[in-house]
Amino acid sequence: MYVSKCTLIRKAELSVSNWSGGSTTQLFLYPSGASYAARDFELRISSATVEQTPSTFTNLPGYHRILMPLSAPLKLVFENHGEAERAPFEPVEFEGEWNTVSHGICTDIGIMLAANWHGNLKAVCSGKYKCAAGYTAVYALADGVKANAAEKEYTLMQGDFLLLELDTTGELELTAQRENAAILIQAFKHNQNDD
Repeated sequence: MYVSKCTLIRKAELSVSNWSGGSTTQLFLYPSGASYAARDFELRISSATVEQTPSTFTNLPGYHRILMPLSAPLKLVFENHGEAERAPFEPVEFEGEWNTVSHGICTDIGIMLAANWHGNLKAVCSGKYKCAAGYTAVYALADGVKANAAEKEYTLMQGDFLLLELDTTGELELTAQRENAAILIQAFKHNQNDD
């Protein structure tokens, strides 16, 4: 696999801000120079705490959201669109413009995708994982997660974030000491070719 850019961000380097129901840690925002507040981004990856129940999610028209609880079950109620209850490490997808209320206290990870973007979240441990052209990231939930990418090995501690920008499809190898040691995040443009 050809990795055009590889960035390791340590937990201490990540910025934390507050939202109405807790705090959020922005892991990645694309394109560079975009702003979450201005809603001019195409892709956002973040981890958040939900500290109040119920909590009303921020309205985000024009974005598709994928959310995964990490520490405890989470129930989301979508006004006029039903509801979804997820155990830890089970993702849920919904539209940003839906009026969404969460029930439960937990830590989660999520991606926000503008039109023509697709993505997925998966809890992973040791193994080899296929990567699409676009962005692949690893968010460590435990210490000592090793990632082999671009002929280099990275060791991630809990809360660290490794971002790979891939020009072609490829494979990422992870080594970890326990199940669900990291979250594998992938995001790519729908009209992007894999060659």
